Amino acid sequence: MAMDYTKLESNKHVTAWFGPSADGALGITDVGEPLANEINNVGGSSGVHNLSKVILWDGWAFGTEASETQSEPSLADSSTFEEFGQSNFGGEVTFPYPRLYGDNSNEVSIAYDLVSIPDTKLDVVVRIDGDVLNTTGAVDGDFVSVYRVQSDGETNPFTPGEGNTYTKSFIPKGEFAHYIPVGDQAITSVAGPTDAVNVGDKGRYRCTIQGRDVTNMLDVSTSDGDVIDIEKGGWWVATGVGSATVTFTHPFTNDTATITVTVS
Repeated sequence: MAMDYTKLESNKHVTAWFGPSADGALGITDVGEPLANEINNVGGSSGVHNLSKVILWDGWAFGTEASETQSEPSLADSSTFEEFGQSNFGGEVTFPYPRLYGDNSNEVSIAYDLVSIPDTKLDVVVRIDGDVLNTTGAVDGDFVSVYRVQSDGETNPFTPGEGNTYTKSFIPKGEFAHYIPVGDQAITSVAGPTDAVNVGDKGRYRCTIQGRDVTNMLDVSTSDGDVIDIEKGGWWVATGVGSATVTFTHPFTNDTATITVTVS
């Protein structure tokens, strides 16, 4: 049986913005609360530019990887003790060299001015969100990942038959927020049953930001684990009779949403 679907062209749906790292009004002020006006450089105030048109698809190797793990047991530990190391993000991006340097009307020249100087701190915003084209500006509710990086080494092949390009490496230089909605980060709880819960019942509470489900991103706690136990991701089980408050907390902005649960 033939499948009824349209193939999505990935190289038109990955959007990459680069700008100077937050310094006063420049860049993304808060990695955990990226605003559309900053990403779109409204009024030219943030210095952020959509460089998707001047990034080579075959030279795009930027993103988030699993954190390194390390074993650092103390004298009191009986065996290995694994913990996560620093966050692992960044990578390599390939750009074409500009024909004219210092040309603020040319995106190739703008990209070169932004990334070419080593040890420059940059804010990078990447959007991979459904069928949104990379010619479309950021809007509230878009899922984006925001990275604070520093430009590192540069390689340029200058090999006959290859393009006149250079590849920049970017290393972590601060925080990053993975797959977070654009705009205000106020949380809205999507509660399931709250006042008709019996001991042993199980379920899941969810939360949204800007209309997008962000439950897995949020930290969660309960005021009384003897009444309701809840885990990351909103999964809960009623453990005893009484009332308790479940609190979801944004890991970057500390915005909260609460649900009061009564177990009978």
